Parts: sequence; structure tokens; C-alpha cells
Amino acid sequence: MVTNGIAYNARVRFSVIDSTNIIQEVTNKHSLSPITAVALGRLLTGVSLMIPWLSQNETLTYIVEGSNKIKYIAAQAKNNGDVRGYVTPEVVETFLNKDDKFDIKKAIGNGTLKVVKDLGLKTPYVTPSKLVSGEIAEDLAHYFATSEQIPSAIALGVLVDKNGIKRAGGIIIQILDKSLSQKSIIEIETKFKEITPITNFLENHSAIDALEYVFGDKIEKIEKHNVQFKCSCSHEKAIDSIRLLKIEELKEILEKNEDVEVECKWCSTKYIVKIPEIKKILEEKNEHLN
Repeated sequence: MVTNGIAYNARVRFSVIDSTNIIQEVTNKHSLSPITAVALGRLLTGVSLMIPWLSQNETLTYIVEGSNKIKYIAAQAKNNGDVRGYVTPEVVETFLNKDDKFDIKKAIGNGTLKVVKDLGLKTPYVTPSKLVSGEIAEDLAHYFATSEQIPSAIALGVLVDKNGIKRAGGIIIQILDKSLSQKSIIEIETKFKEITPITNFLENHSAIDALEYVFGDKIEKIEKHNVQFKCSCSHEKAIDSIRLLKIEELKEILEKNEDVEVECKWCSTKYIVKIPEIKKILEEKNEHLN
């Protein structure tokens, strides 16, 4: 469940989520190591926060491309509340910083954040920006400040223990109107810092508690939206991926006389495309040539 709303006479908007269950599910589906679970968990939490603000039929994707051990992270959210994501590779050795916390910055290295907005038109809008931190939250805040000119405070966190994901969550606060007084901005910044790390706060409080702590009686509107990990993959889409193969590649598969396993990168679900289905695809391609 993601909770959003407005405050300070609609000059400020906010969104907060306890994403623990979602990140647990993603971690289990992909069999992630602790540090890749944290990296993907942060990005997936970040994109989940945007769900209340997506237009109808809009799909938003955050992509982080790294230069070190973690090469690629993708997190996607739809207006209906469906989210999904993956990280490559799925298992990476743990990097710790001087505070003995996961060093996501070092694991990712230098890289790029890409924000992809698909409004259902022919071509999605893609906005790339260099990673300024690698810690995800800071990089998203930098994107909003530079690409959308929206000052934003973002906190994203994933706590891991020996049993897996202990707590995950995030909060974003955006100033929409620059006429907001400096006094109010300082009040927000001070309260924001006091509830971070957000995962520590959420261990003993609800997402609503976080909003009430930061904004108090300045809150004017609150809404709730369901969020769930749900992939749009299917057996038919697995067959479509086989259709992309060349005729010679299809013939090689048929010579081996073995069914083909297709794995969805977004959710690790495996689909079996059987020999008769492959034969049909080859026949269709040959007919098209003739």
C-alpha cells in the first residue's frame, strides 16, 4: 500500500510506502544475494512511490546501469499498482562501507540512471542522467531536481538480516510551488531527517505515522493505493520470444528434439515451449518467405 497526499496549501506533495512484503517476494523470486536485494529493493521502492502520480495507462521504468559488480537494475510500475523488477547479476559479493552497511555505491560503481515514461504512444520518453551517488535515493532526487525541476527529498531503505528482508520502505516529498516559505522548507527538512533511515522508523511506526510526524496539521489530503508485485509475462509471450529466432536457429532446436525453456527476466517464471509449438513457428516463417 502506497499512501500519498498534499500539504501546505497544495504546495507540497508526498508519497510513502512500507514495501517490505513486495521486496521479500522479489528477493525470493530471483534468489537474490543480500546486496542485490538491497539495490533492487531500493529502486523498486522508489518507482512504487510514483504510482499515485502516474497517468492512466502510464508505465514508469527506472533503470540503473553500473560499471562494477552490479551491472543492471530495472524497476517498473504501472498506474494500476503492478510493480516488477530485476537485477543483473542476481548474486554479488557483499560490499560494506566504513559503517559496516551495504555499500551500494561501490557495488554499482559509475553509471547511469534512465527514467523511461511509456504513455502508450509509439515511442517512450527516455531521460538519462549520470549517477551522482549510486545510493539510488540521491540519484532519483538529482533526476527530479535537474530534469523535472522539482526539489525532492527521498529516502529509500532495505534492512536485511539472516532471515532475509527485515524491513523495506521509502518516502518522497516534493515542493511543487516555489512560493513555499523558507521557514516551512526548513521545518520539512528537519522532520524528514528525523525519520530517516526510513526503515528504522517503519519498524515501530506506520507509513501514516511518518507523514503525520513530518507534516502534522499541514496535511490536507491523503489517499491510498494498492501495490503488488505482478508480472505481465505469459506463455504466449514466451512463444513470441521464440518467434524472434532465425529459421536456422529454429531448425537447430528441432534437430535436438528438446523443448525450450524460456525464463522471464522480470520475475524468473519459467515457461516451456514444446516441440510442436516450435515446428508451427518454423512453418509460419517458411510460409511467409514463400
